[in-house]
Amino acid sequence: MKIFMNRIAKDTARLTAVSFILQGLSLWLNIVISNKLGTASVGVMTLIFSLFGFIMVLANGNIFISTSRFVSEEIGAGNENVTHIMRLSTGFSLLLSSFFALLSFGLAGIIAVYAKGEPALVLAIRIIAFSLPPAAFGSCIKGYFNAVRNVRIPCYGDIIEFAAKWSVLTFGVLFLLDRGLSIYILISGAILIGEIISCIFYIVNYYKEYRRFSALPEVNPRIVRIPNYLKLSLPIVAGGYVQMIMSSLNEALVPVALLKYNISAERAMSEYGMFEAMIIPTVFYPAVILTSLSNIIIPEIARANSSGNVGRVRDLIKKIFSRAFAYSFFISGMLLAAGDKIGQILCPSDSLVSETLVKMFPVVPFIYLEIVLEGIIKGLGKQNFSTVNSLCEYVIRIVCMIIFVDLYGFTGVLISYYASNIYSNIVRIIFVCRTAGVRFEVWNYIVKPFVMCFFCCQVADMLTRFISYSSVMFEAVIYLCVAGIVFVVLYEVDKMWFGAKNKNEVIMQTTQQC
Repeated sequence: MKIFMNRIAKDTARLTAVSFILQGLSLWLNIVISNKLGTASVGVMTLIFSLFGFIMVLANGNIFISTSRFVSEEIGAGNENVTHIMRLSTGFSLLLSSFFALLSFGLAGIIAVYAKGEPALVLAIRIIAFSLPPAAFGSCIKGYFNAVRNVRIPCYGDIIEFAAKWSVLTFGVLFLLDRGLSIYILISGAILIGEIISCIFYIVNYYKEYRRFSALPEVNPRIVRIPNYLKLSLPIVAGGYVQMIMSSLNEALVPVALLKYNISAERAMSEYGMFEAMIIPTVFYPAVILTSLSNIIIPEIARANSSGNVGRVRDLIKKIFSRAFAYSFFISGMLLAAGDKIGQILCPSDSLVSETLVKMFPVVPFIYLEIVLEGIIKGLGKQNFSTVNSLCEYVIRIVCMIIFVDLYGFTGVLISYYASNIYSNIVRIIFVCRTAGVRFEVWNYIVKPFVMCFFCCQVADMLTRFISYSSVMFEAVIYLCVAGIVFVVLYEVDKMWFGAKNKNEVIMQTTQQC
């Protein structure tokens, strides 16, 4: 088990390092666009990305998660030859994405009118349509590599895809927008180029793997017929659809609600742009480590669950809980202590970013825990619960937003995030504990992380109080670095102490039984 957990830690670290870089560059690009075009323009661009993202999710059908889970279950059942399940997954992904590609291409004009966009949006949607099949096929292959624990390929694929998109977007924003190029065409072209290049990379690497595992004997595939595959995959597809539809509806209603409250449309779009392009990416930026962990634990829990190893599933969940709670409490404390300084760095022209980052600190643990909880639930194969709970979460968020934004303006958006995330993730925790038979340990998951977070903040404040700072950025970096070092030291000491203690308890119990 120790070797097994070390491998998970290494894979998570590899994915996290890549994600930190890519997310950081994305956030930097948002800041550049904000400085160049204004925060209202960032809001418009965010709406465009939401529309394109909606189309991409419809065509993708959560194929990454389903492929990763099904391949892991095949391997967990003792079948190393996954040719059959991969044919079903790749075939399903191509059929689904091709259908939505044709639909998007034919209805581009209607979609553009409904979205009240410029005529250039029609061409942009048709460009996006061409990117749907390679995007879905690449996600399917990416799911395979994630299932076989070869995260190096997905890492390289993400880097290649982002580098292509980021290069096109950066060049276009800096040099082509001033010459009349539409932002719609620029974004869609960047997406198309990135998806094609990354898909080619995945196909080349998958061909080598296919030659290896297809030569192995095939032993009793778990999913034989297409109806069986559809029965298992459609709940996963439906879950992705529900989450994307409700998320898109929520994102579309936010600027509308802000527009009703604010006097000017520019202020409404500016608040929306700052929230979606600066505040939310900043809150989620440290969560990339949990996102990477979630992608790793889906196949691991699915493999252990399919082999009937209940003890291994419980041990995994306990370790994941312990790490996720500790990390989420720490980041929450960092936002409380340094959120105002981070906001000043991101958007010095408006205090909304600084104020909101500090106000969001109590809900951060719930937001972060959702990431790993969803990974556990999907690994256990409880997709139907995930779909229903996500639906309830977004219904609460939308209802709260409609009521409270009209009364309190932007504060209403924060209220909606508080209500939906706290409710849905308490429900997720209860469901995971009951399903897996895991006892919720208040000391390990609540008290100890809170004490560690408080101690880190106090030590960082004490050590940095007497330093003279040349800039706000330098002050924030020093504080975060000191607090981070203290947290890592505390975490490692805690792991060594309680790990040794638990090991001694196991030895004593074994001796008594003998």
